[in-house]
Amino acid sequence: DQSLPLGAEFRDEAGRTVHLGDYFGQKPAILALVYYKCPMLCSEELNGLVGALEMLKFTPGKDFNVIVASFDPREGPALAASAKALYLKRYGRMNTAAGWHFLTGPQPSIDALTKAVGFGYVSVPGPNGKMDQYAHASSIELITTEGRISQYYMGVEYSPRDMRAGLVEIG
Repeated sequence: DQSLPLGAEFRDEAGRTVHLGDYFGQKPAILALVYYKCPMLCSEELNGLVGALEMLKFTPGKDFNVIVASFDPREGPALAASAKALYLKRYGRMNTAAGWHFLTGPQPSIDALTKAVGFGYVSVPGPNGKMDQYAHASSIELITTEGRISQYYMGVEYSPRDMRAGLVEIG
């Protein structure tokens, strides 16, 4: 029942300044914390989310929002736009684009969001020896219309049945 930092400022995939609170008030949301340049786990998480959503009769933008936020402050709207295009195409329902929000932001906003969710991550060296990758858990969260965490789904595969029940409960 932890509240998200609704005043936290991010940039959406079009480069517009937005606040988390912009996505709440009328419908629940599914939140995924990732980084767009992740070499493995984050794409698996988003593929699992898309796979579960494909089996739901609910529609992003109409019944709920999908919010994907990068926890890497070096990433910007161009990467977010590319990720949105990829996963929206994979989802196959382009008419739901208004319900998918891919965000990037400054470290203070990222810190406020990850702290509220209880999401931990640490910088680790990549193959080039630079600290340009992260070790992190994989989960998505169901968020109420008021911007409060309702449920966590751990891993990279999510039960459409559980997700449907969770969205019905909080919607």
